[in-house]
Amino acid sequence: MAVLRNRTTGEVISELTAVESAMKRVGVIYEVWGTDLLPADLSSRNLSDAEKQAVLAAFEPRLAKLKQERGYKTADVVTLYPDTPNLDVMLAKFDKKHLHTDDEVRFIVQGRGVFTLYPAGSKDVIDAELCPGDFITVPANYHHLFTLTGERRITAIRLFTDPAGWVANYV
Repeated sequence: MAVLRNRTTGEVISELTAVESAMKRVGVIYEVWGTDLLPADLSSRNLSDAEKQAVLAAFEPRLAKLKQERGYKTADVVTLYPDTPNLDVMLAKFDKKHLHTDDEVRFIVQGRGVFTLYPAGSKDVIDAELCPGDFITVPANYHHLFTLTGERRITAIRLFTDPAGWVANYV
């Protein structure tokens, strides 16, 4: 489950209903899906293309519902691990404050990552550390950045209405 750290106030939130409420207040969708549908042999490592397809298949009913409800058209799986070629170059694209013209939708399957959120009209800066089973939607045009934790390991399902809308626009 996610842990929120408000850089401005120092507040730390880790209780589920409090995390859900805090995310809702700043305009971000947060849910806990769990990872019980994930095949056990697909954990804690980089995945092949076939294994990524197995991850998508495991969560297909949920993904289909989201596509229908919110108009997402495609889904894929990204895995970033210490042995990922050019990992630092890839991460450097997202570790600066930016926005996208499309929602940024992630379901964390393995590992951990941190979305730093800059809510509009607020001086707060919130680090949302996501864990396996966490689902987040950062709305289009919402200022944020993304980094990995010190473990530098994550596998996530991404959903898009249009992958071109997911290009980072730096502010």
